[in-house]
Amino acid sequence: MRVLGWLKFILMAIGFIAVFKYSFMALIPFGSDSDDDLSIKVYPSPNGGYSAAHVWKAGGGAIAPYCSDRIFVFNSLLDVGEVVKKPDYQVYSAECDTFSDHEASPKIRWESDHDLQVDFAIAATRMYSRQVDLRGFDAAGAIRIKFSAYR
Repeated sequence: MRVLGWLKFILMAIGFIAVFKYSFMALIPFGSDSDDDLSIKVYPSPNGGYSAAHVWKAGGGAIAPYCSDRIFVFNSLLDVGEVVKKPDYQVYSAECDTFSDHEASPKIRWESDHDLQVDFAIAATRMYSRQVDLRGFDAAGAIRIKFSAYR
C-alpha cells in the first residue's frame, strides 16, 4: 500500500510540472525555445524610408502548439532585430491562418511611401473566434495602415 501511495505522489508531481511548464509557455509565446521556428521577412517602402517586418513564429510541439503572425512598421534606419522586441512598433498580431485558396495570411504591400495595405484571413471553418490586434498608424504616426479581412 505504501508503494502505491509513493507512485501516486510521483505521477502527480510529474503531471503538475508538465502542466506548469506548458501553461507558462502559453502565456509567453515569444519566449525563446530552441525548438521554435522563427521567420522574419522585411518589406521596404517604395522610397526605402520605412519598412514593414512580418514575423512568423511557431513552436510548442505536440502538447502545446502555437503559431503567431506579427507585423512591425518602423524607420528603415532601425535594426529589425531590435524592433521586433518592442511592442510599440507592432501594428498587427494574430494566430496563423490561411486564405481560402490556401495562401499564407497576412499579405503585405506598400501602396505608396506612407500607405501600407495588410490583407489577412479570418477562417470560416473555426469553431471559436480568435483575437486579432490591429493598429492603424505606426509608432511615429507617419505610416497609415489599411486592413482588409477575407475568408
